[in-house]
Amino acid sequence: MPRIVSLIASATEIVDALGQFDNLVGRSHECDYPERVLGLPVCTRPRIPVDGSSREIDRLVKEAARTSVSIYDVFEDMIERLEPTHIVTQIQCEVCAVSLRDVERAIARGMKSRPQIVSLQPNSLADIWDDFRRVAYALGMPERGEEVVSALEARIGALASGGEPRPRVACIEWIEPLMAAGNWTPELISEIGPRS
Repeated sequence: MPRIVSLIASATEIVDALGQFDNLVGRSHECDYPERVLGLPVCTRPRIPVDGSSREIDRLVKEAARTSVSIYDVFEDMIERLEPTHIVTQIQCEVCAVSLRDVERAIARGMKSRPQIVSLQPNSLADIWDDFRRVAYALGMPERGEEVVSALEARIGALASGGEPRPRVACIEWIEPLMAAGNWTPELISEIGPRS
């Protein structure tokens, strides 16, 4: 039976979609869905205050980047106690969530459970589907990964085929400084969004 620590909210949702929620044993400070995940031990925390203004958070993140200091703490002692077989993290953005580098540093001293690290790598919608498959494969259930991806693609297809007029959309990822959403977000909006 796998013992999974999810260090990014999207991974928690992937694990849940694959029907493996009951095998989650730990989570990141950001994981809050499904709501029952809040009862699991927290394995990370931000090193900067996240309740400040958008501008202040941006300043602190840039300062950490200049000094090559991660903006997250990974509680390796907690992870060690949880004895995971799998740790799911991401390699897409070192600012948005705990990164692969953070996890590798935290477990570099060795853990008796010798967990497999599964790193999400999304830059496009196709990459998100590959992440579902990657997690499913690591958990020994590749067929389930294909089933979930097919169901999600069908849902998007159903939305895209709707005939109603669609609103014009602007996706803003950060307020100060202003940053438009990137990666898969414009692609997803294009898939289900306005038709010209």
